[in-house]
Amino acid sequence: MTVRARSSPAALLQVGATWLLDVETVDIDGVLVAGAPTVVITLPAGGTAAPAFIVAGTGWYRLAYVVTTAGRYTAAVTTADDAIGFAAFVHGVTTAAGMPLVADVSVYLREGAASYVLADLQDALDAEAGAQRARCRVGAVYPPDLRQALLRRVQRNLALRQLPLAMLQGDAEMGGSVMVPGSDPEVRRLEAPYRKLVVG
Repeated sequence: MTVRARSSPAALLQVGATWLLDVETVDIDGVLVAGAPTVVITLPAGGTAAPAFIVAGTGWYRLAYVVTTAGRYTAAVTTADDAIGFAAFVHGVTTAAGMPLVADVSVYLREGAASYVLADLQDALDAEAGAQRARCRVGAVYPPDLRQALLRRVQRNLALRQLPLAMLQGDAEMGGSVMVPGSDPEVRRLEAPYRKLVVG
């Protein structure tokens, strides 16, 4: 008997959400047959849980598991003859204190932070946080990739303040002036999964 996934083998969830696992069991001909699989869920701290599937139909089994802590969960689903795996990464809700602060900007800029007063760092952080919210879906969970993109945005903002016309001056090797691109490819890459869709 073979066990196959009906739900996604990978999930991104928020603490307190329900992780849905759907599987089906089939015979050698691919026909759904009864045969409840077992599951062992490994928790982020290393412990395990062994909840039971409920029957959703002939050969179709479902498990709804509430994730209560942040971190990576895995689920090993087995029958007598087969096994498949699932994984979920769970984020905690980001409080105001967990959002990027000026101190985080200073760490990101390293020695470059000494070139700016704190008011400039705060001003750039506020402006870019607003710009990110305008372009992206920023929910209760603020994931690491959006955080990194915001810090990169702030770095770019500060660098462009030295170039009022957004142009790099050329020299004997580079030739004439070069226009700075309108957006940063690294910011686009990090924010891509969260970008708001523009319709019409």
